[in-house]
Amino acid sequence: MAVKNFMQTVWSKNIQDELEEECKLVKDCTREYEGDCTYAQTVKILGVGDPTIGNYIGQDITIEAMDDKGQDLTIDVRKYFAFEVPDVDKAQSVPGLPEKYQEKAVKGLALAREKFIGKLVAGKAQSTSDEVAKNGTYKDGATNIVTATNKTQAAIRAALTSAIVKLRENNFDDSGVIEISPADYALFKEELIDLKTNNDDLIKRGVVGMFDNYEVKSTNNVYNDGNYTYSIVRSKHAIAFVGQINEVEAGRMEKRFSDYVRGLDVYGAKIIDQKQIVCVKIPMIATA
Repeated sequence: MAVKNFMQTVWSKNIQDELEEECKLVKDCTREYEGDCTYAQTVKILGVGDPTIGNYIGQDITIEAMDDKGQDLTIDVRKYFAFEVPDVDKAQSVPGLPEKYQEKAVKGLALAREKFIGKLVAGKAQSTSDEVAKNGTYKDGATNIVTATNKTQAAIRAALTSAIVKLRENNFDDSGVIEISPADYALFKEELIDLKTNNDDLIKRGVVGMFDNYEVKSTNNVYNDGNYTYSIVRSKHAIAFVGQINEVEAGRMEKRFSDYVRGLDVYGAKIIDQKQIVCVKIPMIATA
């Protein structure tokens, strides 16, 4: 059999690892709820409410039951890749060749994951079945929205500052991340604090500068509706993402003298803390 030596585990792990490196928006999601990931599985995200803070003046105190604020995250997106290889076994024996084939798969899968997060924030993300059926059922997007008055450096700065203020008013005082389109970044970059030339870690993660203690990333995958781009200002705990490469397998093409490699990527994502995320709508065209 031409694919008897196919290294399924190695291919799966390499593709998964490369996916983690390729994605910018997914990197800024919390992955703490991740485990074995299968389609239609529901992951329970546990949480509790806030305790009441009362005055103590020597009397008996009230012991309250904590409210359960658990949420369900459904893994309901499936994306696949499938490509032809002249001979899988031979390809695996050539140094560097398996990686080149894997790169083909990673690029497409990463783009799908990234666009899903961008759409999620804008309220335009769908499960695989809803996307195919085009039935208009969307996941909940960000509820805090700021709209820039124009596509100018000053207007973008004002909108992003307003978004950061909203997060801080919600008691999120830590550093966060801003994700904007390349065109908006080009207008806004003069406002940024340049990275130190030796800060390889930030550069590797796609960070192009800092603004008010927030990392700034330029990405093509924030959503746009033709009128606005939907930039994102958030903490790295606002969105939960669960995903993994479920299957990678090889087989013999039925009507050709060659092999194929195919794989399945399954995932789900949800905004789990609306107080830690703001969507900033920036016009795509400047007005006079």
